[in-house]
Amino acid sequence: MKTLALYILVLGAGLVTALTSSSTEENTSHYAQLPTIALGTPSEISTASIEVEPIGHAKESLRYKKQYHIYYENRSTEAIEVAIRYKAYNGEWNTTGLLTLSPGEKKLMGLSDQKTYYSYAETKRRWKKKTWRGAHKFALTEDSANKKAFKKQEIWECYDSRMCNTFAVFK
Repeated sequence: MKTLALYILVLGAGLVTALTSSSTEENTSHYAQLPTIALGTPSEISTASIEVEPIGHAKESLRYKKQYHIYYENRSTEAIEVAIRYKAYNGEWNTTGLLTLSPGEKKLMGLSDQKTYYSYAETKRRWKKKTWRGAHKFALTEDSANKKAFKKQEIWECYDSRMCNTFAVFK
């Protein structure tokens, strides 16, 4: 069975190659001719339009920062209240919460350039309250004396060089 699959794969690849090479030769007459471009002398070129690439430390400071998108997902059977603490792009720590997530709901809670964030969640019911918490105490607002115990979370590195998504799932 494996030998038959290999023969079919090789035959298919050869057939695709043959068809694409013959079709490109036939369609070359359908391309439009581009007009010629007159080149100027170096004295006619404006230096204002030339972009200079920074070198060394200046180049490193202009590099983009990787984005980490932090999502919360409520997989429990009841509504929960969630909070997040993360470092924003401007370098300040943001705390958002308590927001209500319905059962099955997903929500983008924060965008950061850091892999560490803190999460807190609790059920909305008053009796038999379930909480997802940790050992790091933060206030939900600046003027609040009431602090919640947030759990430290680390985002796993992904292969994308620009952004990673992470889900904090509450069951």
